[in-house]
Amino acid sequence: MDEGELEINGKRVFICEHHHHVLKFWSEFKERKPYLLTFDHHTDLHRAFQGELNRISLQAKFESQDAWDEAQNKLLTKLIENNFFSINELKHDEHIDAAIKLGFINKALVYSYDSYRNRPDRVYCINGNENYLNQSVINNPRNYDNNNEVINSKELTANFKLFNLCIPQESWTNNFILDIDLDLFKTCKSIKPDDVSFFKMLIEKSIAISIAKESVFVNSWRREFDDKLSVEYLLKELIALIQE
Repeated sequence: MDEGELEINGKRVFICEHHHHVLKFWSEFKERKPYLLTFDHHTDLHRAFQGELNRISLQAKFESQDAWDEAQNKLLTKLIENNFFSINELKHDEHIDAAIKLGFINKALVYSYDSYRNRPDRVYCINGNENYLNQSVINNPRNYDNNNEVINSKELTANFKLFNLCIPQESWTNNFILDIDLDLFKTCKSIKPDDVSFFKMLIEKSIAISIAKESVFVNSWRREFDDKLSVEYLLKELIALIQE
């Protein structure tokens, strides 16, 4: 399936190859100030335009953090003013920070395999710490022993209770975009566990769904975990879940 937008059961579903291309789709919901719930192998929480600004700084060092921030703001403004034609100046892991800085989303809830556990000043990682200070990003990292159980309802029900340490579920489930990076799934079985009722609830309650194929990573999982895995298979099964 190519990149583009579908409507399934009255819900807008956007599909793209590179994850940062979801940003334009998210921008169309900015008046609602939605939450973002993203499922991903990676956190995708680098600063917006970090890669581009690091490239520029190799040629001319920024004199201060303020100068770096000013250059970032100019790139963010450019992104909107030219209607996203410069979106590729973002990298695949910078779109969440950009969405927050541009006011497209209220707060991001990140459910990922890896984490920013060593960056508490930047991202709050759920660990029961009562000193949560209302950061814009909440990262709930889960390191799975069984890759087949990544969206099994038993696992999700237990793990999503950790989000409640920071924000009650009823605060975000009435207004959120569900974002799914296919590299979350490392085996064919992972997208078809025995019980998907919790994941189905998230699909049904979301106001819209964005899907990033990220074929490079899915192909690497095929070599490492399941030789039958493919982007086409994962996308077909995910669309079937949305259609149910």
